[in-house]
Amino acid sequence: MAIFVTGGGGKTSKAVASQLKDASIPFVVGSTRGVQASSQGIDAVKFDWTDESTYPIPFEHEFSNGEKITAVYIVAGPVADPSPAINSFVDYAMKEHGVKRFVLCGGETLKKGGPFVGTVWSHLEEVGAEYLVLLPTWFLENYLDWFYLPLKDENKIYTCAGDATMAFVSSEDIAALAIKGLTSEKPFNCDFTVHGPELVTHDQLAEKFSKVLGRKIEHVRVTQEKRASMLAEAGFPAAFAQFIAHLEANVWNKEVDEATARVTGKKLLTCDEFIAKHKAAWL
Repeated sequence: MAIFVTGGGGKTSKAVASQLKDASIPFVVGSTRGVQASSQGIDAVKFDWTDESTYPIPFEHEFSNGEKITAVYIVAGPVADPSPAINSFVDYAMKEHGVKRFVLCGGETLKKGGPFVGTVWSHLEEVGAEYLVLLPTWFLENYLDWFYLPLKDENKIYTCAGDATMAFVSSEDIAALAIKGLTSEKPFNCDFTVHGPELVTHDQLAEKFSKVLGRKIEHVRVTQEKRASMLAEAGFPAAFAQFIAHLEANVWNKEVDEATARVTGKKLLTCDEFIAKHKAAWL
C-alpha cells in the first residue's frame, strides 16, 4: 500500500505527509512545483490537475519495497473550477492503475453535486470508488498565513465575521481523520464535518492570543467588501478573496461535531494549545 498526496503545498497535505512519514506508510506528494516541493524525507513529483500529461508521473514513482499507489488524498487549490480535471484524474487512476480509495478534502459548505468540488463528491459515488469526504471548518493554521502579518505587526485580527462562533480546527486533526480514510480496511463511503473541540468567537480568539503572547491583540471588524479587498491586496486571486470573505461573513458553527475525535481516537488541538505551540511565530 502507498498513498498519493495531492496539493503538496497545502496545509492539510503537509500534515498528511508528515503523519504518513511518522507512521512509516509509503507515500509520494504531487505538486505543480515538482521536486522543489520536496523536503527532508518527503518525496515529491510533478503533478498538475489541469495537465493530463502529469497524471502517470506519481504512478511511476519507485517505492522502496515495490508498493503501488492504492489511495489518493485529493485537495484542490483556489482555481476556477477544478472538478472536471479532478474527475478526469479519478477515472484515470481507477481505470489505468486500479486505485479504489479516495479521500476528498473540501470545506464545510461543500454540497454533493454542487459547485467547486461538489461534483467530485458525486462522481466518486457514481464510479463506485471507496471514499471519504472531509468538510472542515475554519483552520487554525490560517493564523500562520492569511492573518499572520496583521497579527504579528499590528496586533490585529481583521475579519468580517462579527460575533460568529467557530469550532476552529487544526490541520493536524484533519490529517489524522484523512489518514483513517486512506488506510482503514473498511471504506467509510460517507462525509464528515470536521470541527475542533470548542466554539470560539474572533473576539475570544483575540483574547487567547493576548494572553499567550503577552500583548493586546484586537479583533477588528470590517465589512465583507473591505475584507475581500484586504485579501486581494495580500495576493489572493480576486475571486478566491471574495469567496473567503463571503465564508467569513456568512458561515459559522453553532455546535461542535465530535466525529473527528471519535473516529481518530485522539484529543483534538484547542485554540490555546495551538497558539502556545506556535507562539514564536508571532513574537
